[in-house]
Formats: sequence, C-alpha cells, structure tokens
Amino acid sequence: MLPNLSRNRALACLPASSLGLLAVLLASCGGGGGSGNSFLPLPAAATPAPAPAPATAPAAASTTSGMVVGSYFVNAKVCLDTNANGRCDDGEPSTRTDKRGAYTLAGTGAGIVAEIGTDATELDPATSTSKPVTSRLVLRAPKEAPGVVDFHSTAVVAEMEAGGIDFKAATAKVAISVGVIAAKLLGDFNTEADPVAKAALKAASDEGLQRIRDAIAASASGDDIKAVLTAAALTDRYYQTKAPYRPQQDVSTYEAPPAGFSPVYTQMIARHGSRGLSSLKYDLAVYNMWEKARDDGALTPLGQKLGADVLKIMKANFLLGYGVAGITKPGYGNETQVGINEHTQLAARLLQRLPAFWKQVGDSAGSAPRQIVTVTSGVDRAVDSGSFFVQSLKATQPALAPLVTYPPAPAPYPDTGTAASQPAGTNRFLLYFHKLVKATDLVSKTDDPLYTTYRDSQAYQAYKSGDADLAAKQSGLTVTPEAAAAGRVLLERLFAKSFVDKIADGSYSFANTGSRSFASDDGKFFSSIDGDGKTTIKSLGDAGSLLYELYVIAPAMRSEAGVDFAAYMPAAQAKFFAALNDGSDFYDKGPGMTEKGDITSRMSQILVDDMFNEVDAIARGDRSHAAKLRFAHAEIIMPFAVRMGLKGVDQGVPAAASFSYGSNPWRGEYVSPMAANMQWDVYADGSGKLLVKMLYNEKETDFKAACDGAKKAGTAHYYDYAALKSCYGRVVQ
Repeated sequence: MLPNLSRNRALACLPASSLGLLAVLLASCGGGGGSGNSFLPLPAAATPAPAPAPATAPAAASTTSGMVVGSYFVNAKVCLDTNANGRCDDGEPSTRTDKRGAYTLAGTGAGIVAEIGTDATELDPATSTSKPVTSRLVLRAPKEAPGVVDFHSTAVVAEMEAGGIDFKAATAKVAISVGVIAAKLLGDFNTEADPVAKAALKAASDEGLQRIRDAIAASASGDDIKAVLTAAALTDRYYQTKAPYRPQQDVSTYEAPPAGFSPVYTQMIARHGSRGLSSLKYDLAVYNMWEKARDDGALTPLGQKLGADVLKIMKANFLLGYGVAGITKPGYGNETQVGINEHTQLAARLLQRLPAFWKQVGDSAGSAPRQIVTVTSGVDRAVDSGSFFVQSLKATQPALAPLVTYPPAPAPYPDTGTAASQPAGTNRFLLYFHKLVKATDLVSKTDDPLYTTYRDSQAYQAYKSGDADLAAKQSGLTVTPEAAAAGRVLLERLFAKSFVDKIADGSYSFANTGSRSFASDDGKFFSSIDGDGKTTIKSLGDAGSLLYELYVIAPAMRSEAGVDFAAYMPAAQAKFFAALNDGSDFYDKGPGMTEKGDITSRMSQILVDDMFNEVDAIARGDRSHAAKLRFAHAEIIMPFAVRMGLKGVDQGVPAAASFSYGSNPWRGEYVSPMAANMQWDVYADGSGKLLVKMLYNEKETDFKAACDGAKKAGTAHYYDYAALKSCYGRVVQ
C-alpha cells in the first residue's frame, strides 16, 4: 500500500525488465488428457519367395484427438496450427467439435487452435444444458498435450512462447498459479475426482476465459492473436502481497527424510487468508473520480463499465462476512471465501504431508496427549484464519480435536494501571509486534522479557511515521515521470484526455470523502461508513496506484464481488505499479536502507526465538507439544523473513540508491502473498538427534546462506538442529 505523503525524490526509474521467478518450478509434470495422436503405420504385407515383394501398404493416417473445455464447447472450429500463428488458416487440417466438445484431426506434431465463435454452444456437464456462445474465444494447446484445449493449455502455450521455457517447466509454472499439482493441470477438470482441485481448476478457467473474451473484444482486426492470447493467459498477474495463496510445491515431490529419522514435531507461522479491502479508501476515491468523469461526459466505453464494478467491490466489502459462519463481524478487512479456503486447504495439506506423525498424535490423544498450541494476533482476520485452520484439522482428523489448546495471553499489560483483558490464544507481542501501544501493551520494567520487543516496536513505529529518508523514498513513488506516464496510459483508456489532463495539472483532485451505505439482499444487515478523506488522488501516479489496489483485491473477492479488474489494468501497467507497491513495502517492512540497520526487522526477534524455543523443548525430550500454529499478518511475515535471512529476501539498498526489480530480488508475491507461511518440520532418530526442514509457502526452502554447512550430508533440505541453532547465534545446550 502506498502512503499519501509530500512529493520528494524517490525511485527515479523503474526498469521494464521482466519479473523473475523466485520459486523453483515443480519437478513433476502433467499429462495431456485423452489425445489419440501418432498411430503406427500398418506393416508390409508378407509375400512368399521367390515372387517379387509387393509395394508396402499405405500407412494409416495419424490423428490427433481431444476436446475443447470450458464446460464443453460444441461446434467450435479446431485445427492443427502447423505454422504456429494461433489461427486456423486455409490448408491446415480442421474440423468441428461434436455434441460433447470432442474432435479428431488428421495429422499430428503441431499445436492445436480452437476458434469458438457465436455459432458454437457451451454444454454444461453438471446440468446437461446448453447455452449459446455470445463472445468469441480462441484457445490453444501445445503439441505435447493436445488432448484438452482449454484456458490452462492456453496458459501453458503462453508461458512457453513468452518465457522461452519448455513444456514441463511451463506446465509446472501454470499449475502453481492455479494451485494444483502439475499432473492434474491439463486433464478435463469437469471429470476431476478431487473436489478441491476441481474447484481450483474451474475457478481459474472461468477467470481466464473471461480475460480472453475481454482481450479479444478489445482487439482490432489486424492484431496478432498470439499476442492477445499471451497477454490474457500469462500467469504473472502482478498481484504482489495481495496474491491469493498458492502452494509452491507438490507434496509428492518433497525430499524424504534420511534413514532412521521420523517426524516428531511441526510448527507454523502464517499470514491470514485472502481478504477484502481494509477500509473505505481506494474504492471510494476511485469512485469519486469516476463520478466526476461521468458528470463531465468524459467516460470512454471502457470507463462506462468502471463505476458499476467499483460499486460491486465496495458493496461486497461493506457486507463482507455477513452470513458466513466463523466471521465475527461483517465488513471491511474480513476474509473472503478464497481466504477461508486457503487456510482450510493449508491445514489439510499439513496432515497429508506428515500422515504417520498425525495418526500417532491422534491415536495417543487419550493415553499421552500432545498439545496443538494455537496463537493469533487477536485481530479478527487472523483469529478467523486460525479458527478455519483448526476446524479443518478437526474435520479431517477428529481425534485431534481435544488436543487443540489456546494459551493465556501475556499479562498483566499494560504493566502500570489497569491491565487489559485479552482472550486466550492472543499474543500481540509475538504476532502484532509492529503496532504495540501503551493502552494494551506497555512494558516499562526493563527486566521484563517482553521489554525489548516493546521497545523495538516503538522504535519501528517512530521510524515509519517520522523518518525523513523513508518519507522521501515512499512519497515520490507515484510522482515520477514514469509513474505519470503509466497512470496516463490507464486513465486515457477510461476517461477523455481533457479530463486526464486536469488531474495531471492539478485542476482536479479526489479523495475518499462522502458517506456510503449498503444493505444485505435479505434486508437484515445494514452498514453506513464515512470516508476519512485521507486517501487522495493528486497525480496521475496516484490514480494509477489506487486503480492497481482494486485490481489486486478483485481475485480474492471472486465469490463476493464477481468482478475482474484485468480489463482496466494491462499487464505492463500492473507490473509497473506492482514494483511501486513492492518498493513501498521493501522500505518499511523489508530490508530497506542499509544505513538504517535492522530497524524494520529487529522487533521480530521474539518470533525467531519462539520458533527455536519450541524445537529446544523437543531437544530436551519435552514432547508436550505436537505442534504450534501461529496466525498473523504481512507486517509480521515480512520482517520475520528478513530476520531469518532467507535468500533473496534480506538484500537492502544504500540510501543513495533505489529499489528496483532490476537490481533487487524482493517480491511481495514471494515474501508474503495471502496466507503466506513458514513451517518447520522436526525429525528425530533413535538417539534423539534432531533434523529440521523448512517449508516457505510449502516449498522446501533453505535457511540463511551462512547455515548451508549445517545441512546433513547427503541431503538438500535437512539441517542438523544443533549446527543450525549455533549458526543463528543461539547457545547449543
């Protein structure tokens, strides 16, 4: 989120270099569904000697078979794209799909193009009903997997061509973006047996098909269809810290523990799941701008659609969580259904990853109970995330239910006057250390173990609100010539140039002022909120940045708002404003300026200590805890990742330089997407020796580079705990 601060020097130029992937691609590879390509030729007929051998019989024509999937597209034109131009040209083998969306083509060895016009229909397999296609679609499939032609196959082709990567790597990348294992990506998702995978595949397909429809509708007749499809289908959407969560590795590809070692403990720190907007800010400011353009008669055809979509986002946030079990108070800031699913599924995968361990824990619940300690920041969305996670654990393995415990909150704080009462399972010092306040958290006694954390929190808050260098870096992010140019590109697609010029020269400015009210459809819930006027649009960069905020929140609100802001945010501008967003977070939540030392991460040392303390207990033979689950926020995950020294996360920049994608690997979408998490699995052998493996967003991940020597010989991801502990400067007992 970019603050509204005074204009100053900041990032002078953000290069247009491509966003590099930080996550290693999955090792596994998906298949292509039901293709029927490459049949062998018939053998030559046998002839008795000494008669001359007859001519070899003609080979049977090889064919390629498959289906065109959204639901199923009937009467779509399908062809072998022999010249790889993304079109069905004269002379290329072609056919029409049958009443089930299936096709068979003469020939093999080329990619597939499906041109779906308004003469086609779409068959819903769930209801066996058909509806006419009303907007043109074009889909592609790679020659390696022509059996199912759908959005996912189109995305694989886009990644192969745009990124210059092979089929296996492209499939793995798209699978990660969808949230399924690679083996499930390119099948017919209508027949997928796993309901979670089916839902993820269908949701991604629905969104992707709509992007393709919009992109084709907005293109000119002479535009390169390959370029149009690639822009719509690439997985890099630049959602950054608002990116809905996707596990970064398939459970089946995890490295097995060394012989003789078995799991004895696991722990996690996780960000809350995908949420709506935090308050009535960006949506109201953008809507006020749109209303003025409407009143001025300055809306383009695309701009005419924007107002209704902003209102959908706004209404969905006003009502967010209403009628949803487990949401304590409806409104802005709550988890969305996407977020609920993220933690529900994260818990299920935790059980799946360590099945024997969890079975043992459940089986011994009556005779030798081991606690599953659960702690949150106390803020609604973190509390709710923890609740949904725990509910999933209990539903999947009911024997674990009595083991879930919520420890008392640290007390008495403030340590002078009347102590604040906090629910069990709350620990603000551990999981909300960026905003400790006197009213609830004051620690005045220097010998209190929490004094250091409180002091470091106050120092951080003073830095964030009052450091001139930080203000200069952040305030200028949206007022550079590059930001103005990017903002102008966005706005001139929505508004008349004369209107955009008035924002550029300062004649027009906007803010989140005014009051808005919405009621639930059943009339039983009503909410009215006044904007505070603090979120402003005073430049083209400001306007672009706020539109970007709506663009990145829309995927999380798929169920509640049902809008996609991709039409308003082309990929190039999404990438630009993503870099600005990441730049702001980098300076006040990440490694920041090297001259400022560890001001942004020092307060997270309490969390580092807590992780190690838990494993220390296991090392001492204390098995009272089976797991510790912590639920917090991006403002906790980011400094903690820096403090842990994760590779690619801890690289600061001098104050004289500027953060940019070209020179620094920090990416919000890697460090802290929604539901971001770090997990430590602890293994022991018969002698009590411990090994630790870390997962970051469920991908096997190294500890800091200086600790590479602590890895157990012959393994890639298992660390000797005693050596790891020493590497982090902790006393080995």
